[in-house]
Parts: sequence; structure tokens; C-alpha cells
Amino acid sequence: MPKTVSSSRLRADLKNILNEVAYGKEQYVVERFGDPSVAIVSVEDLALLQEIKDKRAKAGLRDILDAARARAQGIDPEELDDLIEAARSEFYSLNRVGDDA
Repeated sequence: MPKTVSSSRLRADLKNILNEVAYGKEQYVVERFGDPSVAIVSVEDLALLQEIKDKRAKAGLRDILDAARARAQGIDPEELDDLIEAARSEFYSLNRVGDDA
């Protein structure tokens, strides 16, 4: 379970908190005005989070491509190219929205 720290305490105790995250494998949620704002995690935790995000993106692309293939049954190649391009656009649009979260 992550620890919680206010942004003002983080500024005052940054060195110790970063050491706890780096060496003690702690995680922190930084609150601003009582609301969670950001998290501080180790590089290892960040790599795991990125791996999960990448796997979700690949699964999402597979789902989109499967749907495009299903819609493409009996469609001429030019229409199929349009469907594939639409699927790509949808995939990248969804991932840009996910990056903002």
C-alpha cells in the first residue's frame, strides 16, 4: 500500500522520500490540497507498469484488427485498406487518451 505525502512535506523531505522509494521499495502518492495528484514509484515499478500498458495496447490493437477483419468479409481490397486505416486511427486515438490519464 502506498504511503501518502502532502506536496509541502515532499518539498521538505524530498531526499529521504526518494531514498525510501529507490532503496526501500516504498511507493508514495503525493496529495495537493488533500487530493491525490501524482505517484512516486521505483524504476522497477515503472517498468512493470509500462509493460502492463504495452500489453493492454497490443491486446486492444488485436481486438480492433479482429473487428476490422470481421467487417471486411466480402469487401473489395480498397475498402479493406480504408477499414485498416480507420482501425489504426482508432487505436492511436485510444492510446493518446490513455496517456493523459
